[in-house]
Amino acid sequence: MAGDLSPLLVMNTKNFPSTVLRRALLGLGTAAVIAVGALAATSGSAAEVLADGELHEVRVSKDATVADALAAAEIELAAADDVQPDLDTEVVRDLRVVVTRAITVDVVVDDDDPVTVTAPVASVDGVVRLAGLDGLRDEGAVATPAWHDLVQDGDVISIQRPVEVVLEVDGDELTVVTLAAQVEHLLQLHDVELGPDDLVTPSAWAPLRADQTITVQRVEYVEDTEEVVLEHDEVRQNTSSLDRGRTRVDQEGRDGLRLDIYEVTLVDGEETDRELVDSEVVTESRDRVVLVGTRVPPPPPARTSTAGTSAGSSVGTSVWDRLAQCESSGNWQANTGNGYYGGLQFLPATWRSVGGSGLPHQASKAEQIHRAQILQQRSGWGQWPACSRRLGLR
Repeated sequence: MAGDLSPLLVMNTKNFPSTVLRRALLGLGTAAVIAVGALAATSGSAAEVLADGELHEVRVSKDATVADALAAAEIELAAADDVQPDLDTEVVRDLRVVVTRAITVDVVVDDDDPVTVTAPVASVDGVVRLAGLDGLRDEGAVATPAWHDLVQDGDVISIQRPVEVVLEVDGDELTVVTLAAQVEHLLQLHDVELGPDDLVTPSAWAPLRADQTITVQRVEYVEDTEEVVLEHDEVRQNTSSLDRGRTRVDQEGRDGLRLDIYEVTLVDGEETDRELVDSEVVTESRDRVVLVGTRVPPPPPARTSTAGTSAGSSVGTSVWDRLAQCESSGNWQANTGNGYYGGLQFLPATWRSVGGSGLPHQASKAEQIHRAQILQQRSGWGQWPACSRRLGLR
């Protein structure tokens, strides 16, 4: 029927005035535009897709879903990615689809083995909650990064729970509850300064564990000097200047002195080690030299009377000369340092007991003989045991 009317309409246009014709055509154009708009409105919807930091504008057909919008934007999803609204949601006018990519983050608690979380979350708090560790925050644990900080794929979240440890330092023992992650941090919190040689057990870089004992030992190296006496020896030398059996000190001995320098290790004030680092002889020792007689004395003269053994006045000076020769090689000023003095080798105490003054070797020969006669009269020839026997005086 429409085909039949068309020619009629065309033919009749010639019979209408031009104004009427223009109005008719304008009305037909407007109707056509309205019809096209209605058709477009029923053909699909526009939507926005926000993914990976980019905003995509797409148009989808009628009854399309969020999944269709993602396909139109060429957005591919991983298994753990999150899409809002849900994939089966119908797309309506001005709908915005948000894609949150899943990230993989490790959560390490007290330096234990990590817990790996793969989820579409962006904050430390969210990751920890998904790991089932959200109760740690209530325990006072500290997270690094902080609880509200954002995280990215591949990040590691470290959580440190408070621990109770014992700190031994400078003679004190402290029980402390701390959030310090390492021994070094604990020492800093308690103002413990370490010297260059101090020992820390466990090491300052070790992680803190519950019920640990941290020990700080103060180590000091000091120098100690010891005086060592170098004892002298005695050397005996034979000499023909003395009769056999006689001795004389030719040189007095003297001890020497050596300084030994040690490096001493002190741990908490107690010596644990010492090492000799230097030694210096301040004074050399000097040997004591004793002369030993080897000379054979002359035979004593024949005894003609024994009366001289009972009275000093009857003993001639020649006897005292021979006795002095035996005792001191005839040296009336003998002072060898052996404690005996003079030609007849008096002890100072004996000399004074017979009225002598000063020291025997300082007196004249006559004085020494006089005092010897007094001693002989009082005590006999036994005061000179060896020589009196050698001379046949007893």
